[in-house]
Amino acid sequence: MESQFRCKCGKPMAYSNEPCKTCGSLGPHAYAGKPGPPAMTTQTPPQQRRPDNIPVDRGERQPPASNGREGPVSYEPDTADVVPGKGHGHHDAAGFPAGISRRAEILNHIDDMAREDRKEPSRRPRKEKKRTSDEDWDADEKPARVKHFESFLDEGEKEEKPRKSGAGVTGTVISVILIVAVVVGAFYVYNNLDEISSWLMSPTTPETVPASDQPANSSDSGQNPFAGLLAIFRRDEPTPVSSENTSQPAASSNQTEPATPIVPADTTLPVISEILITSITDHDAKVAWKTDELCTSRVTYKTEVGEPHILNGMVTPTHYHQAVFSELESGKTYYITLISRDNAGNESRQERSFQTLLSAADTTAPQLVGEPMAAASDSVATISWVTNEKARSQVKYSLGTGYEFPSGFSNEYSNKHSVFLSGLSPNTEYHYQLISRDASGNVMTSGDFTFKTEPETGSAPYMGSKAPNFTLRDLQGETISLSQFRGKKVILNFWASWCTPCKIELPHFQTLWANNPDADFVILAVAGSQSEESVISDFVRDGNYTFPVCLDPGDDAFNKYDLTSIPKTYFIDKEGVIRRIQQGMFTGPGEIEFMLNSY
Repeated sequence: MESQFRCKCGKPMAYSNEPCKTCGSLGPHAYAGKPGPPAMTTQTPPQQRRPDNIPVDRGERQPPASNGREGPVSYEPDTADVVPGKGHGHHDAAGFPAGISRRAEILNHIDDMAREDRKEPSRRPRKEKKRTSDEDWDADEKPARVKHFESFLDEGEKEEKPRKSGAGVTGTVISVILIVAVVVGAFYVYNNLDEISSWLMSPTTPETVPASDQPANSSDSGQNPFAGLLAIFRRDEPTPVSSENTSQPAASSNQTEPATPIVPADTTLPVISEILITSITDHDAKVAWKTDELCTSRVTYKTEVGEPHILNGMVTPTHYHQAVFSELESGKTYYITLISRDNAGNESRQERSFQTLLSAADTTAPQLVGEPMAAASDSVATISWVTNEKARSQVKYSLGTGYEFPSGFSNEYSNKHSVFLSGLSPNTEYHYQLISRDASGNVMTSGDFTFKTEPETGSAPYMGSKAPNFTLRDLQGETISLSQFRGKKVILNFWASWCTPCKIELPHFQTLWANNPDADFVILAVAGSQSEESVISDFVRDGNYTFPVCLDPGDDAFNKYDLTSIPKTYFIDKEGVIRRIQQGMFTGPGEIEFMLNSY
């Protein structure tokens, strides 16, 4: 059958509104049959997939008839009705505007008709155009054209879009507020669980009600109904079990936290056991014991008529303890007391005794090993020697061989002996002999030995020279000489009470002195003549300085060291030689200690 419609490009078309696959025209296409009235058809073209590059034209879509309106109508205008040049778009061969430039006005009109049927107000803004003539279209042609374009609209164009409102935003804000409130509430409950639980667990009956007026069954009427539920969440506490014979006091409403359990004090004494006294000789012994808990320990020992002596055991807490006795008398009975102390201060004591071995009668005097050594400066000297057995020692000296100046005996028995002599004259030769006495009373008297003191120097001291000796009085009125510290390192500091840098660095000396109570050095501070004794005494007392402080009212020491500025510090070794000199203030105890350890 020959096609009744033809596109403007000349391609035969089966339907008037079928898209042309050659030129892409959307129709309607011109009627190609015999002359006569336009053909009316209700036949819908078969569904065909539109190429992606062809834009969708609202005129092609054909929604079903609704609201009593007619269905799709295909209208093909006669060529005589077409007025060339009219409208704003170009026309096809049939004279119909291909661009449909007035489609927006027609769509607005169709929407208004639909809203009038639904009794809804118009929401589409549009610019109305007042028509004063029929130059655009005739009155009889307008209804047919409206029906024609209405047939191309789908259901989506006729359906109204959902209204926009603020209900969605308000709902979102309320949801966010509720979520924040829930989170904050949960955090508060977690941090104040004890307080909330004490309130929930407390009886609901007021405290002012007498006990006689309380209900008989308090578990039903007097207990908070949330108590059982809250007890489930309180996992750290056991669930209370009710009993007819027991009654629990009501929890206080202002109780905020549970009572801290009281830990009983440790009053148990440590137990001392497994005491062993071993290695007993005529002069030595060893004791060991054990405790059932960590303890420190010490031992006291004495003879029947002697004074008790204290011997440190273990200063670090431990279970095992020991102490070693030395220099005991042979054939003597010693009574010892073992003392163990725990961390709580509880002390246990155990007493034991032992007897040293009786040595054979000793009739041999100590013997000198090697030659003695004498180290002398201009006014002091140190004599050292060694014997083959332990003994107490003494030195006798004089300018000749009379040995009329004896030193004191040393307090301890030892194989190594050292005696310090002071108050000697410069550039003078002295004779001396050594005296050693053992525990059996045997005495060794050595032969004659000599030493000579150095001449006194008048030049200023320098590093490597001998430190000039001086003798001054301290704040307690005792006489102190620099030479009496021979055998130890000496930190000699010159200062004055009016010197601000001097007073700033003195605490650093005190820190070093306090931190090294058993060190082999001494700090000696000398105050000049321009400082009053009362001012110095107050300053030393207020600063709690414990190292020796001497007064130099005549500037004797200041002149010997030729001081021109203070503070000034000399570091002197054990032989009396100046090793380091510091001119100016120290800024910390670390600097002083570094200088002290550098030689």
